[in-house]
Amino acid sequence: MDRKARPHTSTALHRDTATATGISTATSTSTTGINASMHMPDAPYATTSPTTPSRAGAPPTAAPAAAPAAAPAQPLTIRLALPIDAPVIAAIHQASRQVTMPYLPPQRRTHDEVTRWVREIVLPQCHTVVAARGPELLGYAAVRGELLDQLYLRPDVRRAGIGSLLLAAARRHRPDGLSLHVFQLNADARAFYAHHGFRVVATDDGRGNMENLPQLTLRWTPASAPVPPRGTP
Repeated sequence: MDRKARPHTSTALHRDTATATGISTATSTSTTGINASMHMPDAPYATTSPTTPSRAGAPPTAAPAAAPAAAPAQPLTIRLALPIDAPVIAAIHQASRQVTMPYLPPQRRTHDEVTRWVREIVLPQCHTVVAARGPELLGYAAVRGELLDQLYLRPDVRRAGIGSLLLAAARRHRPDGLSLHVFQLNADARAFYAHHGFRVVATDDGRGNMENLPQLTLRWTPASAPVPPRGTP
């Protein structure tokens, strides 16, 4: 990937492993901030509801209608990213960096610019998957060659196993091994990848990335850790 075309250093996610805050997303409409609405059944009419005893001389009153049952949670799925997902992926990317990596320089790219980068650079050049629950996107991972270039989550869904599912999908795509870069300051990401069998294979002083921050290169091979089966948190 042309590093000059990127709004940030490559493999930004490993610097951010598990990310992005409070951005509800709807892939079917290419918008952010939209949750799937729940269909609520009409409340029963008072004339058909059972009555409760009343005080002497007072008319009977209808018993409170039972609260409708909550809709069952939709299953989490890992699927290939689509061009229509680009605005939501961009929002997750931006929020993730802002929330989980406060040491980074202020973001200079607009949401539209990042969306265009996702649509024109990331999706065509990377094998990109998203974690979705119904219409909501919760995170994504992008693999370019054998490089795990990005792995971002919404911050409000961190530590729920979603990052591990995305990583497992990336390893199934590249079963012979994966590499990634992570900022030395990103202790959470380093711990996450160490837990999943990645080992440090190189270090640099940051002159090779746009943020000018020291980073580590990590590597996973099948001999260093097993690939979790599909569905493992």
